[in-house]
Amino acid sequence: MLTVEKLEIRYGEVEAVRRVDLAIARNQIVALVGANGAGKSSTLGAIAGLIPAVAGKVVLDGQDITGMAAELIARKGMALVPEGRRIFPALTVADNLRLGGAMHLPAQEAKQRQEEMLDLFPVLRRYLRVKGGNLSGGEQQMLAIARALMSKPKLLLLDEPSLGLAPQMIDVVFDLIADLRRTGLTVLLVEQNVALALEIADHATVLANGEIVLSGTARELADSDLVRQAYLGA
Repeated sequence: MLTVEKLEIRYGEVEAVRRVDLAIARNQIVALVGANGAGKSSTLGAIAGLIPAVAGKVVLDGQDITGMAAELIARKGMALVPEGRRIFPALTVADNLRLGGAMHLPAQEAKQRQEEMLDLFPVLRRYLRVKGGNLSGGEQQMLAIARALMSKPKLLLLDEPSLGLAPQMIDVVFDLIADLRRTGLTVLLVEQNVALALEIADHATVLANGEIVLSGTARELADSDLVRQAYLGA
């Protein structure tokens, strides 16, 4: 579904990402993991069209989307849940959801899609008329995911979904992510919590200092001495 070839990203003189290759098959969860500052979020931003790449190629469903504007990439079936959630805190849950589908779906279809999201995230139904800023961190994360899903994406990009959440809510959110794959969705997950990511992912890639240092199935990485020593506390 998604192929990334030799991706390079710079911020001025700083080379943030160096020749990163990724391949994601349909209906998989692929985790991009590593320490803070490894280049994970930059890679995700470049794939989504939010950060310009200085080199490399991004192909979605056989179409080259390299350098394409973010809104056009979104129309082709990609949705991003950014780090820190970035919901609209002054708007209600209902309005946040409507904005997620506004440019993608006709009004009636968007209304139906909203009902599907409320069935998938029942906690949001209770807060439909509540401002997003009044929700807990975990509830806001659910809202951010539901807002992204309003566009009916084929590929969902998740950037650090566990960030700032209570441990119990982290488990809830990651169970939801695993359930999304069962609906046929493909997920690229950026996550600093390597143990959590490997629990739900099919494949994983480890980034360090902007470069790929290891890639394989989630099981292979969980059994790797490098990963166990550096990221899993073993």
